[in-house]
Amino acid sequence: MAAKMAKSALDVGLVTANAKPLLDFYSGVAGFEILDPIELPNIGMIHKLACGESILRVMVPVDPPMSDDSSSFSSTAGIRYLTLEVDDIEAAAGAVEALGGSITLPPFELRPGRRVAQIADPDGNMIELGQG
Repeated sequence: MAAKMAKSALDVGLVTANAKPLLDFYSGVAGFEILDPIELPNIGMIHKLACGESILRVMVPVDPPMSDDSSSFSSTAGIRYLTLEVDDIEAAAGAVEALGGSITLPPFELRPGRRVAQIADPDGNMIELGQG
């Protein structure tokens, strides 16, 4: 028998060499709440952002990570993007570039009542914004 989830949310971790641009980006674009960081001696620092019950962890390891230059979220198998549901996709997209990210696909109507956009955070992590 499988274990049951202890909370009704997912936590996700990003690894970066510099947490500040990501903390500014996710709090500014989607309103995530910045929580107190946790230092792990000889491992690194984990910064946390709350989104409801979910937590986005931004880890800065003692040894900086190597970069991966994947230009499309569908070019490699595995976890490749996050979807952030927002109440105002135009406002969220408008904040992206001001906070160091980029818009790879501007907001558009995917189907009636559903608008989406594809963006990248300051480290190039792919994000789908959704509304409706």
